Amino acid sequence: MHAQQKLQQLENRIVRLHGHREGLKRALEVGTLHPRRGFALLNGVDNELSWMDSLFKNVLSNAKPAAAPSEHPAAAWARDTVFDAAQLDCIIAIMLKILDGKCKMEDADKSALSAVYDALRAQLRHEFAQSFGLGFGEATHALIDAARHNRGENTVLAQQICEARMQAEATIPKLVMKAFKQRLQRAMPRHLPQETIRETH
Repeated sequence: MHAQQKLQQLENRIVRLHGHREGLKRALEVGTLHPRRGFALLNGVDNELSWMDSLFKNVLSNAKPAAAPSEHPAAAWARDTVFDAAQLDCIIAIMLKILDGKCKMEDADKSALSAVYDALRAQLRHEFAQSFGLGFGEATHALIDAARHNRGENTVLAQQICEARMQAEATIPKLVMKAFKQRLQRAMPRHLPQETIRETH
């Protein structure tokens, strides 16, 4: 099977699994699903999403040319920097905002923030998701991976990204996000140092 076809199949599966996961969460919230069974089903979906996400990355990596670009300086900075749970939440929220087309950062800042996200995910793997105060898990990370590859061609995926972004924005206090962006502005390396992050959360 052609790599692009395989990626499309995996992307569609990730979207369906994420939708199923949201349905299970709603059923638990309204009490139509017994907690014991509901959490067992959620755990199964999360495990499958984790596996699908890894498979998606492997197929995508094998489909790329052998020559890899040089690492963004923000990646090394991220690995050497300590982030608390709220700041990790902010990284995910900004990634969702970038993918939803609502982020007003300069392009250099978007690239740097994406490098920070990638560096932390590669370093901490599943522990990264578990450390987030908002409970972002593999479902969210799988959505992000699929959306970064999709380029807006899947309307269902785009809607799920939008909903996740809105949930994150509604949960993270504006002052927390503002303080985190100020930290990025002071410390995060960029290819073009003169570009700054706009306070637009």
